Amino acid sequence: MRRTVLAAWIVIMTSFHGLVAQSIVFVSPSTKGLLTMSCAEGSLRSFEQLHYLAAAHYLAKHLCQQPQIDGAVGLWNGQAENSGMIDGCPNDRARELGALLARYYHQEKALVFARDAGGKTSLVTFRARQPLGVISIMMAQAKVTGATVIPHVQDNLILIVAADPTQREQSMTLYSLLHGHDLHEEPGTTELHGGSLFSESGPNQPTGKN
Repeated sequence: MRRTVLAAWIVIMTSFHGLVAQSIVFVSPSTKGLLTMSCAEGSLRSFEQLHYLAAAHYLAKHLCQQPQIDGAVGLWNGQAENSGMIDGCPNDRARELGALLARYYHQEKALVFARDAGGKTSLVTFRARQPLGVISIMMAQAKVTGATVIPHVQDNLILIVAADPTQREQSMTLYSLLHGHDLHEEPGTTELHGGSLFSESGPNQPTGKN
């Protein structure tokens, strides 16, 4: 009888976890500052990046049920840096994970996007086939100051945090300029980690840059 009750409780708790809002953590391990596009692409194969992804996997495995971790390039005003994205953590665990990674890699801040139907910030994501250099040029034309790009074999996944209607419109302009596909938009809120505190913010540069 006890085993039956325990099994039912596990099922209930697992189902409840699936209903809990999930957050995304953006943070970079780079301490070299902003790089050129070619250097940033090369840094995705660096020891620093591989060590960062291993640390992120280790921490996320202990904090989150089914985390998804990707290496990425953070683009910021025509420059770039190696970065990463961790999705699939409950909001409180995402904050903890972002804080740990930011401190470990001596970053000024980590950005946490918390999915929230009532949030005023938008996470705009889409795919585009252009290389990083072209994406950066089109970002300047669309007046998008920052984005995170996850490279794939056939295309790139682009993520932009838009804090207001103007930034959202700029994101849509970039999507059009790049002839993007698989457009998605999620409402939520953002928090920036600085030191030992989290503060409300809403930049459109999910890079976790220092």
